[in-house]
Amino acid sequence: MAEFVQAAGKIVGGVASYEAGRYNNQVAKTEAIEAERDGVVEEARVREAARLAIGEQVAAQAGSGFQPGTGSALEALTQSQVNAVLDAMTLRRQAAAKARAARTQGKIAKASGENALVAGLLGAASSVAGSQSDWAAARAGSSAARSYGGSPAAAAPGPR
Repeated sequence: MAEFVQAAGKIVGGVASYEAGRYNNQVAKTEAIEAERDGVVEEARVREAARLAIGEQVAAQAGSGFQPGTGSALEALTQSQVNAVLDAMTLRRQAAAKARAARTQGKIAKASGENALVAGLLGAASSVAGSQSDWAAARAGSSAARSYGGSPAAAAPGPR
């Protein structure tokens, strides 16, 4: 009887690990989506800040007597735009990497749960098979010896 309780415990433990793995996978997917959304927001913030800075550059150039958008002033504006795009791309890449890492962790958690479920089922099957084998070995010959009052050889059918 104890073996069957032990087997049931292994199954319950395996199912619990499986459910935990599935839950952690869903949490990781949600974290990945949030990381991507955060990246989009940060990218937009960097682009907006760059537009404001470039506008201030143009105003400063015009205010100091430069012809805005020409010569070295144009080069400064171009470099500011390039830097802003690089910053935005870096943020996008970082958000994508964080999202990939979260999804990978989720897949690992799910696989771990699935493996624990299989291990629990196999452990339960092994416990049940072992207990049946033990039961059969314990019962071998005992009923025959009791019913005929002698050795197991006396219980064997045959000519008399």
